[in-house]
Amino acid sequence: MRIIRDIAYAEAGIGHHGTPRRTTLRLDAYLPAGAPGPTPAVVLAFGGAFHRGSKEDDAFPTAGAYGPNTAMAEYCRRFAAEGLACFSIAYRLAGDDPDPGTTPVLTRPEAVPMGRIAQVREILGLPPIDARQMAGVMEAAIDDMAAAARAVVARATEFGIDPARLVLGGWSAGGRAAAYAAHAEGVPCVGVISLSGLMQPEDIAAHVTPGRPHPPLLLVVAEQDLPSMRDGAGPMAQGLRARGCAVRQATVLGRDHWYAAEAPTDAGGTVQQVMRAALRDWTGG
Repeated sequence: MRIIRDIAYAEAGIGHHGTPRRTTLRLDAYLPAGAPGPTPAVVLAFGGAFHRGSKEDDAFPTAGAYGPNTAMAEYCRRFAAEGLACFSIAYRLAGDDPDPGTTPVLTRPEAVPMGRIAQVREILGLPPIDARQMAGVMEAAIDDMAAAARAVVARATEFGIDPARLVLGGWSAGGRAAAYAAHAEGVPCVGVISLSGLMQPEDIAAHVTPGRPHPPLLLVVAEQDLPSMRDGAGPMAQGLRARGCAVRQATVLGRDHWYAAEAPTDAGGTVQQVMRAALRDWTGG
C-alpha cells in the first residue's frame, strides 16, 4: 500500500473561549497499490473521550484489563492491504477549545454522557467540565468527521476511490462522531461502523426520518464495556431500526471497552472479521 500522511482536509476554529484562531485539520491516507479500478473508501476516526488519541495511534495499553485496543490506523493498514482505501483522520479535541460550529445536532447538550469524560480529565490532570461545554467539543468533532468524509469524496479521482462506496467509522468518541456525521449531518455513505460509539435516542428521533433511506450501521459493544455503552447500545439500535435503518449488532465476548481486532464476538468471528463482513456486504469490496 501507499501511505500518504498529513493531507490537509479543512480549516477549523480553535481557542473558542480565548483567542480565536484557525487550525488545519489533516488525515492520513492508506491506499492499496495496484488496484484495478476505483476502490471503496473507509474513513475512520480515533477514540479517546474527545480528549486524547490521534490519527496515528489511539491504542491505550494500560486503560483496560485485556491489553491494548487496536488503533484506527492499524485497521486502516489491514483493510488497505485487502484492497480498501482507508483514511485515518485527525479532529479537534477538548484541549483545542474548538468552535462548536453552526450545525448543532445534539438536542440535549446538558445531558451528554459524562462518566468516561470525567475519568479521562482526572487522568490528564484537568479540572471538571460541564456537559454543555463538552457538547460543544463533540459538535466540533462531528463537524470534522463530516468535513473529512466530504473532502475524501471531493478528491475521489486523486485517491482512486468510488465515492458511491463510502463507509464512515470509528471507535469510542470516533464511533460517535461517525454515527452523527452520517445520521445527523447527512453525509452520504453506504454504511457506518461504530465500535462502542453511541448516538442518543433523542438525537435519532430528531434527525433520522422514517421512510427515508438511511445507511446501515454495525454496532459493536463489549460485554464489559463502559456503563453508558452497555446501557445505551440497545436504545440506539432500537431507535434506528424503528426509523428504517438496518442495524447489525455484535458483542465482544469477555472484553472491556479496549478490545483488540482479534477479540472474539458473538457474531461468529473476531471484531475485525465482523467489520470486514459488513464492509464487503455494503461495498462489494
